Order: sequence, then structure tokens, then C-alpha cells
Amino acid sequence: MNFSEQTQLQLTKFEQALATLKETAEDNEDRKTRDSLLLRYVYTFEMAWQSIRAVLRDRGDDETPRVAFAALETGFKVGYVRNEALWKKLREARNGVSHAYDEPMAIALSAMVRADAIPEFERLLTQLRKSV
Repeated sequence: MNFSEQTQLQLTKFEQALATLKETAEDNEDRKTRDSLLLRYVYTFEMAWQSIRAVLRDRGDDETPRVAFAALETGFKVGYVRNEALWKKLREARNGVSHAYDEPMAIALSAMVRADAIPEFERLLTQLRKSV
């Protein structure tokens, strides 16, 4: 199965978001870099779940999820998301970043993005691209 043009565009957006996240993660951490990293993390997370949604739609999923939670749950059922607990943690981190800024939390989230999120986003992108 080939992806639709819309899904190809979505996967490209995910890939580009991930590239900018990785680029920022390579910088020495200070407050501005951390803030940039967290903002790029939120954007990359959004591109990730929307990419799952786009691939599911191309597969003919009649009930394509419209929210992150449902897309991730369906992604887990079909094998795109392998570590459900990690994705729950990633989703909660995304929600935490977008609701309030707390310096100790930001430091911890920044470390989690570098250690857990980036490798998982890379794995997901590879998995989605292979599902053609």
C-alpha cells in the first residue's frame, strides 16, 4: 500500500519536527535551550500522534481517532506503539508542559525528552514509514 499525498506530507512534518528536536537536544542546556526543547517536544509529539492517525486513515480504519489518546491507543493495538506505558508518560509530559511552567519539572522533562522521547519518536517514524 502506498501512502496518500496527505499522509506523506504528515510524515514529512513529523520527520522535520523530530530533526529540529534532535538539533536542539544537542545544544548545551540553559534555560532558553530547555524552553526551546520543550516547545519542540510538544510540537513533535503532536506530529507523532497525527502521523499515526494519518497512516491509520490510509489503512482504511473506519474510526480514525481524532485525539491523541485514542490515536495512541489504536496505534498500540496495531503495533505502531509498542511501549504503552512510555507513551502514556510522553502524553502526560506533553500535557504538563502546556499547562504550567515549573523549573524543576522543566529540568526533569528535558532529561526525559533526551533519554526517552527522542529514541521513541525515531522508532515510531521508522515503524510508520515501513508500514507502506
